[in-house]
Amino acid sequence: MKNNRRKDSDDIFGELEELLEGWLSMMETVSSGPGARLRPIVHRTQVEPKHKGSMSYEEREKEIVFTIDMPGVHKKDITVTAEEHSITVKANNGKRDYNYKRNFKPSVDPASAKATFTNGVLDITLTKTEATPAGKVVKIK
Repeated sequence: MKNNRRKDSDDIFGELEELLEGWLSMMETVSSGPGARLRPIVHRTQVEPKHKGSMSYEEREKEIVFTIDMPGVHKKDITVTAEEHSITVKANNGKRDYNYKRNFKPSVDPASAKATFTNGVLDITLTKTEATPAGKVVKIK
C-alpha cells in the first residue's frame, strides 16, 4: 500500500509541474507581445536525468538568488560550484542523483556565494559584480 501512496504523490507533483510550466509559458507569451509590460522574474530549469525537481532563480538589483528542490539528499551529499557566469549543483547519495547547471548573463563574485539547505530546499545567493572586460587593449610601441 505504501507504493500506491508514493505513486499518487508523484502524479500530484507531475500535475503541478505541468500546470506551472503552462503558466510560465503563458506569462512568457504575454510578456513578450506588443505593448507588453509584464516581465517574468523567475526562470526554471529542469533537473537532469533521474529525479524530477526544479531550479528557479530570481535576479535582484545586487544579487541572484537560486532555489533548488532536492528532496531525499542531505547537506553532505551536495556540491555547489559558483563561477562568474554559471552555477553547478550536484548531489548523489546512492538513491537520488541531481545535476543542475545554470548559466546567466550578469557577472557575479563566486567568492560571495552563500548557501543554506533546509527541508530539502537549497537556497544560494550570489552577489553581482561589474562586468570586467574580456580582454586588454595593448598599446603598440
